[in-house]
Amino acid sequence: MQFLDLLQGAEVTSQSGNPDINGVEYDSRRVKPGNVFVAMRGESSDGNRFIDQAVAAGAVAVVTDADRQPAGVAWAKVPHGRQSLAVVSANFYGYPAKKLGITGITGTNGKSTTTFLLESILRAAGRTGALVGTIEYHVLEKVLPAPHTTPESLDLQHLFSQTLAGGGSEVVMEVSSHALAQQRTYGIPFDVAVFTNLTRDHLDYHKTMDEYFAAMNLSRSGLHTP
Repeated sequence: MQFLDLLQGAEVTSQSGNPDINGVEYDSRRVKPGNVFVAMRGESSDGNRFIDQAVAAGAVAVVTDADRQPAGVAWAKVPHGRQSLAVVSANFYGYPAKKLGITGITGTNGKSTTTFLLESILRAAGRTGALVGTIEYHVLEKVLPAPHTTPESLDLQHLFSQTLAGGGSEVVMEVSSHALAQQRTYGIPFDVAVFTNLTRDHLDYHKTMDEYFAAMNLSRSGLHTP
């Protein structure tokens, strides 16, 4: 796959180069030769600080949301780093989410319980696939540790791809308010969206109840294809 193929559908303000790409990474410590590195500003760190490390590790292209043109590699400047990571990741894995039935569950409380209940119902109906949530991840018969309630978009697309390759047809996933605010689920074509409730948690992050509610407004927060 070539760099321009990965950028299809992403908002790009300037770009140069079109090398072959064999992988996507947003963590410079995991970059391998031939990868594209997506450098994006986060809540507590800025991936753009690690562009040089990624290039030294073999990255042949960089997608950045900073006003910096990396030297010696192909690059693309984008206004929204996490949105671009979501689009690039979906392109790299061939949009597996479009071939799966995906249910997203958001709200303050009850997400984990609802997710496990729905997975059980689907299994009883003979429909298998993946579960993503706070307690653990399931990919068909595999049980995996859950570093985050809702992973970054690249990790989600990888999980979707594994599920589809293994013959799965469903994904049931918790979608945290943090993930929605940070657009980790950007562009995922959810078939079903479930809202459990809204209580006074996570105000250290969202600041006010209005901001918290806005983050979980399903029609505005990434639960629909852009």
